[in-house]
Amino acid sequence: MYEMGAGPTQLSGLQLSVFDSQRQPFTVDLDAQRKDVLRFGRRNDMDIPLMSELVTGHSAHGQLVRQGGQWYIEDLNSTNGLICNNTYITRRAVHDGDLIRIDNPTQSRNNGVLLAFSSNRQAGAWRRVPLNQSMTIGRSSDCTVVLPQVSVSKHHARITYSDAGWTLEDLNSTNGVILNGRRIYDSARLNEKDVINITNTRLIFSSSGLYYCAEIRGISLDVDDVVITRGKGAKRMVTGDHISLNIRPGELVSIIGGSGAGKSTLLNCICGYLKPASGGVYINGVNLYQNFDALKKTFGYVPQSDIVYDNLSLWDMLLYTAKLRLPQDISPAERDAAILNAIRTVDLEDRKNHLIGKLSGGQRKRASIAVELLSDPKILFLDEPASGLDPGTERSLMQSLRGMANNGKTIVLVTHSTLQLRMCDKIVFMGKGGKLCFCGNYDEALHFFGVRDIVDVYEPMTNRAEELSARYRQSIHPTGKPYPGEIPKQKRAPARRHFHTLCARYLRLVLNDRQRLLLLLLQAPLLSLLISFVADGNQFDQYEMTKSLLFALSCSAFWIGILNAIQEICKERTILKREYMTGLSLTAYLASKITVMGLMCLVQSFLLTGVFALLVGSPEDGIVLGPFPELWLTAFLTALSASSMGLFVSSLFTNADRAMTVAPILLMPQILFSGLLFKLEGVTEAISWFAVCRWSMECYGTTANLNELPKRMQLEGFPIPHDPEDFFTFTTEHFWNTCGILVAFTLGFLIVARIILSRLKDNS
Repeated sequence: MYEMGAGPTQLSGLQLSVFDSQRQPFTVDLDAQRKDVLRFGRRNDMDIPLMSELVTGHSAHGQLVRQGGQWYIEDLNSTNGLICNNTYITRRAVHDGDLIRIDNPTQSRNNGVLLAFSSNRQAGAWRRVPLNQSMTIGRSSDCTVVLPQVSVSKHHARITYSDAGWTLEDLNSTNGVILNGRRIYDSARLNEKDVINITNTRLIFSSSGLYYCAEIRGISLDVDDVVITRGKGAKRMVTGDHISLNIRPGELVSIIGGSGAGKSTLLNCICGYLKPASGGVYINGVNLYQNFDALKKTFGYVPQSDIVYDNLSLWDMLLYTAKLRLPQDISPAERDAAILNAIRTVDLEDRKNHLIGKLSGGQRKRASIAVELLSDPKILFLDEPASGLDPGTERSLMQSLRGMANNGKTIVLVTHSTLQLRMCDKIVFMGKGGKLCFCGNYDEALHFFGVRDIVDVYEPMTNRAEELSARYRQSIHPTGKPYPGEIPKQKRAPARRHFHTLCARYLRLVLNDRQRLLLLLLQAPLLSLLISFVADGNQFDQYEMTKSLLFALSCSAFWIGILNAIQEICKERTILKREYMTGLSLTAYLASKITVMGLMCLVQSFLLTGVFALLVGSPEDGIVLGPFPELWLTAFLTALSASSMGLFVSSLFTNADRAMTVAPILLMPQILFSGLLFKLEGVTEAISWFAVCRWSMECYGTTANLNELPKRMQLEGFPIPHDPEDFFTFTTEHFWNTCGILVAFTLGFLIVARIILSRLKDNS
């Protein structure tokens, strides 16, 4: 068994591992070389001699150049070039984790060359495992290669040999397997020098063995000539204009710029939220948008709004998140350890049992970061983490982020503040029109812009963005055109996996918000009490009075259901979107909402109907279950249908207050088209088919046998014909049919809400 360490280390330099054709791999310690230029090619006089026929033979194929402590790789007009991230390059800085190929850009060949750069410290070096007939890779100690990260499944993948050759198989892992930059879903044939990515670990398959290296120093991020647009047609505008960036493992990087310069747009693009119109985003050399499902646990994203629930304790928030995001086969002890590690990282151990709503602004932001640290991401994106914080709290937060970067995480954040920029390794300056004006450290930026204070860069970035962008582009080396691949659809976890956790979390949220829960429960008996004030003693003996009281009961049940749900989705939309991007099942999310709301509606409808029966009365005989159970069932189905309508409406809004203003408007059609106030004919009758209270009234009217009750004028002695209405047919079949229609309303609204929420990713 071969096990690698998982603790952070400090890099002292680079080493180059060469996988050359069928030759035994060898390693070159770059920092130990006395030369600042190392040439490689097929000639014997090269500093790094290669054998592959794809390598230029008459002269040097390329060279490695050391400048200012940084190594660069350069192509010397070779025939087959140098390929990085499926892109031909002419010159590029190389870092820990980089892979450079001399090969076919779309399909690696046995006689190709792979240059793998890694830390020259033992913890970051490539390790070799001899090949055998069957090899397992995973978190469990019984695996051939043990990868002790919480995002790795116990038995993640398997490599086997048969007469047909070597095969790589995904063992139904949570976070997937990437082979040569493409996610595999079942199995795939392995060839010489194939590259396998499992979360933040890279493995290289060779006939001489399986080599693997953990990217413990963080993850590199490459943005290659990205263009980002918003809108269509005449309204189309460029919000990111040909942006190229290279972010090294373990760097703290800030993106700054004026309002509307495209800072958050760029962040959303490089973390998978907003697909660029052209160009590529690569995480450790793997195309993000082609492999988002497999890479999503590699990084964390903290939006500007908090992604935590006020009514949960910090520990409970992280516990439910861990159950949703971490592999299904993780043990409770491993899960608790991951939670405790996240809390310690953000220095909130003494607040772990406090409600998040009672934490300070800075502590809430740290809690949001802790949510993302659960799966131990090696790269972390933050959008305006210091927004609304005082300078002291902002400095404390930035020091925490600096510490995370020092311990190996790559941190990229958007900020308006310039107070703590000296802590950053790089600053990305975005100018007007989404133009990249400069990328470098604090002192380099002052020199480039010709200013003494970093605040003074905002004026030229607004007024001379085009000029600055052009000047900066001339100072960096362009790359070739990448080879795009087809993007597979993202696979989401089965709904049943998330359903129980989401139900438990939502129920805890409801119970913890005691004031709101009390108000929701008290309104039901209060509404019945108000209805009792208008009863005149003729209920269930006289047609008009009975019909009016039942209609008031129907509208009350509808109102209760709407209030339960109309703010539920929009008030947690930011959290939902982040969880959806990590693979949350929207079906499970909506199912959990309606399940817990169903329990709430069951209690509310019992209180509503019970007080109504106590103060107003009930029919003498029902038609199926008895009068009270039928009234209770009808109130429950009415409230449940209204709750699903509320969830549908809530899915349309991003603001809870705006959603709430729609609630009275939703009640009005129930009054107009229920068949009580006006006779429904033609168009109005067709509209009434879509009114929940129309069918609720049919249920109530059937239970009360309204058609058989005398009208007021008949009781006063006037001999008028009774003229019964079709709505209130006193049959068992009619009662169950109308109940079925209310259930259909519930399902229909949930389906439409599910369709609307599926566009969350497109609404950045």
